[in-house]
Amino acid sequence: MTKNVLIFTDLDGTLLNFKTFDVAPILPFISKLKDAGIQIIPNSSKCHFEIKEIISKINLECPYITENGAAIYIPKNFFLKQPQGSTEQGKNWVLTLGIEKDIINQKIRQTSFKKYMKFILFLRNMTKLQKSYYTGLKPESLDRTDEREFSEPLIWMGSNTELDNFKKALNEEGLSIIHGARLLHLTGLNTKGEAMKILSDYYSEIDYFDNQENNEIKVISCGGSKNDLSMLEISDYAVVIRLPDMRPIGLKRTNNVFNSRKIAPLGWQETLEEMDLIKEILKTS
Repeated sequence: MTKNVLIFTDLDGTLLNFKTFDVAPILPFISKLKDAGIQIIPNSSKCHFEIKEIISKINLECPYITENGAAIYIPKNFFLKQPQGSTEQGKNWVLTLGIEKDIINQKIRQTSFKKYMKFILFLRNMTKLQKSYYTGLKPESLDRTDEREFSEPLIWMGSNTELDNFKKALNEEGLSIIHGARLLHLTGLNTKGEAMKILSDYYSEIDYFDNQENNEIKVISCGGSKNDLSMLEISDYAVVIRLPDMRPIGLKRTNNVFNSRKIAPLGWQETLEEMDLIKEILKTS
């Protein structure tokens, strides 16, 4: 059995509690996984600055994927060489897969989109009270939400039919709407699944684990919202974390799917602990 495992995980409602954003109860388990050589890679709708703060608090030193697959951030000392196509940004190499926010806003200012604007409340235009209500964040934690590079979070106030028409018009311009746990995200055609595959393929390409007995890498994805489907559908194992409202997310696959009974963060630990792959690795570490 391979010991080479990558866990790509959503954050809000998956690794972090949906309402309190707490992760403290599972920190010892996260440490066990890290000590066993298992990589934990955030794959979130959050921006670079938000994820950076979170992984610092839980002591993760790893690549991470931002804004629903729009960019992959890799610490410069993490791999031996710079990934092809990446650019140097501070202490990171960055692979950009999405469209910059300024270009997104230029596109939606076109006349063809004007009829939809009355149905949209952008996060950037909300009051602090509104932002706190819709994001679940405390007012003092809201500043980072405006520092997105590749997406515009929003609330849709029109009908589902009008939203479908808006999505079709966006797709013609190379844009899309992604459904998160709390908000919709106006972004490019990037997805969490695409970014996960690019990064996991790179681990294989450079033989990151350097295990001469078994170089096979197993990929686990963890999520609980519709924007996680693109990675849950294609990973070797799919871990679906129950949200408080128990809403279905529409996962099509049935093989190697693990559903949590508890909500985050305990649901994350509960489900991974039940997987034979993880049990075996932790037993022999």
